Amino acid sequence: MGVSEYGFLQKVPFDFFLNYPYGLLYSLPEHSLLTPQTALAPEPKGTFALPARTFGALKAYAVQAEAAPVLTYFVQRGREYLRVGAWVGLLQVPDGTTLELLPKLSPGTSEDDALHASRRVLLRMLRAVPTLPFRVLPEAQLSQWASWALPEVLAALFLQQAERLLHQGLQTHYQPIEQEQAFVKGKIQLNRVSQSTLLRPERLPLRFDERTRNNAPNRLLKACLWQLRQSTPNARRVRQYLFTLDDIPASVDWAQDLALARRNDRRFVAYAWLWPWVEWLLGGRAPGLAPGTARLPGLLFPTAQLFEAYVSHSLRRYLPAPLSVHSQEARYHLLRTPGGTLQHRLRPDVVIRHGHDSWVLDIKWKEITATPDHTYGVAQPDLYQLYAYGRRYLRDEGRVKLALLYPGTATFSEASLPFRYEEDLPLSFVPVELSVPAPEMVARLWEAIR
Repeated sequence: MGVSEYGFLQKVPFDFFLNYPYGLLYSLPEHSLLTPQTALAPEPKGTFALPARTFGALKAYAVQAEAAPVLTYFVQRGREYLRVGAWVGLLQVPDGTTLELLPKLSPGTSEDDALHASRRVLLRMLRAVPTLPFRVLPEAQLSQWASWALPEVLAALFLQQAERLLHQGLQTHYQPIEQEQAFVKGKIQLNRVSQSTLLRPERLPLRFDERTRNNAPNRLLKACLWQLRQSTPNARRVRQYLFTLDDIPASVDWAQDLALARRNDRRFVAYAWLWPWVEWLLGGRAPGLAPGTARLPGLLFPTAQLFEAYVSHSLRRYLPAPLSVHSQEARYHLLRTPGGTLQHRLRPDVVIRHGHDSWVLDIKWKEITATPDHTYGVAQPDLYQLYAYGRRYLRDEGRVKLALLYPGTATFSEASLPFRYEEDLPLSFVPVELSVPAPEMVARLWEAIR
């Protein structure tokens, strides 16, 4: 079902965050405009029409305080709308529908090309976040993974790690058992012999330790697999793994089992990868890129923070020595009070140093355009902020160059010629090429800003 840009609808059977056997998956770009389907009037151009029930469920979520950055509800000319914010990932609707929110990029030659390109960019950025499981995705296979919807990618990543754990062998422990048996095993409970032999003289009351796999981490593993049992194309693997865990009950209180497992963390080192998955799959709790967590019905990430994390991580990893890269550095302050107290700590996104040279970078998830008058449509607050960084760093750092980094697009594919705040404070606008692997992206960035 073709709609604006690369949004389309596909029906897939999966049971991802909530227990619905079937659901509709909508793949949409961030900043999409949603409206309910109606027979009275066609949908306005540039909007995505959702079934009335789905729209109503999203509307009920949108009026909650926590939904403010993700969904905004408004009425225009008598028609209801929901505006999706600058977020990417998955948003689960209680009726079983899932919205797959993707980065908004310049459209490709076809809807499928643009859809896969956006998924590939999203996966590439998610790989850079160390607390997320996407880091195990090989760059060479991103195009293949991008042909799957995000729920299926997540399911496959989980199963990869679960398979590795199953091959290594699950953690076991000894559990005390009290039973009456016809043969001696463990210790005879002498205080119960007389009573027991009267009722069943052929059996003795025994107490012994039995090796079992029924422990908190294994219960959590099975509960997560149970959540993925109808995920396609992974359903067969999930059923096989569930069969191998037949002697282990699924967790019925994931929070309690998770706390218990973490208290015994040394014993369960091999399960450390599982803890975030438990919170996502069983608790519906998606971690943000800042400290803390946000309870959202799905797995959502603020695009601006994700983009910044990707660029910062890539620069730290791929810029060669002796260049040093610092993210969110807090070395300087903007003001000093009359009493000598420093105030308003400066935190540029990235600072690169080499000898007496420094490069101060600010990373923005905004679309700008190379224009004949060289204005680029850059917001004034962004320019003022970087100027404040530059003046303060110039005092103590020697030579300083400034750069604003934006996602590369068809209308912004080359770095600008240097602007100047002052003669000794140059500024460049530089595109971040998201369609290429991170090492190549970093090489192009460095060539543009050095």
